[in-house]
Amino acid sequence: MTFKFFLFFISLICFELTGREIKEVTFSYWNKPDIDIFYSVPETVNANTKILFLLHGGSRTAEKYINDWLPIANDRNVVLIAPRFSAELFPEYAYLMMSTKNGKLLKDQSKYLNNSLGLLFDFFRFKLKLSTSTYRLYGHSGGSHFIQRYLLLSQETNIEKAAMANAGFYTFVDDQISYPFGIKNMNVSNERIEWFLRLKGGVFLGDADNDPKHQSLPTMRKAKKQGKHRLERGTNFFNHLIKLGVVSNLPFRWRYQIVDGVGHENAGMSLAVSEFLLEDL
Repeated sequence: MTFKFFLFFISLICFELTGREIKEVTFSYWNKPDIDIFYSVPETVNANTKILFLLHGGSRTAEKYINDWLPIANDRNVVLIAPRFSAELFPEYAYLMMSTKNGKLLKDQSKYLNNSLGLLFDFFRFKLKLSTSTYRLYGHSGGSHFIQRYLLLSQETNIEKAAMANAGFYTFVDDQISYPFGIKNMNVSNERIEWFLRLKGGVFLGDADNDPKHQSLPTMRKAKKQGKHRLERGTNFFNHLIKLGVVSNLPFRWRYQIVDGVGHENAGMSLAVSEFLLEDL
């Protein structure tokens, strides 16, 4: 009993230190199944308040993700928004509901998520009376999958910054490789690829996320071709982006960071990524 009380007391202290409240809303303003969204608003909202979407991994623990970010964002002028895509209704959310992980293309376009965040952004901007015209993205593991494909396959250009952490594999900008490993038959325009390369994006990798037998590491043949483990696959993808930037002769704003002492876990990666996503807030 004493131990349980101690844990409860600690949790209260942590909540008071963060000074932030987590709220929940069900979003139904689209032609897709409803989703639950957790969000946290700074004490004062003004003309400089930004929005940061937090995309969960395969655990679907959106509330935990926002909890990991609360201490980091406590004194920052940013609204945290963590949508939860349930395994039952959005089994292939990491591939934007456009294919399975093995590359089988899905035909039901009504479930595609390739423009979903723009709708959520407009909803919260109106709900909270925000004046910002741009938003930022963070995803870990499966959430990193979602973000990278969203950047390539959506039509939105009001994404200001995006950070991908510890993805299991990547969609290479290669029209000879089938989706979700490449962009073959996905109608990605040259203009979109240029926008993607110009973006202030980041590939963040835990130096301890190097287990080739990790229980959740994708093991499809085309995923294995990208590298033995997440650390190697992320490094190879970033080198791929560098080559694209050189060939395209475009300004290259992407960054690459290996986070010391962190494996496949969100909390440690969030802390490192926050220096990039929240540096000006």
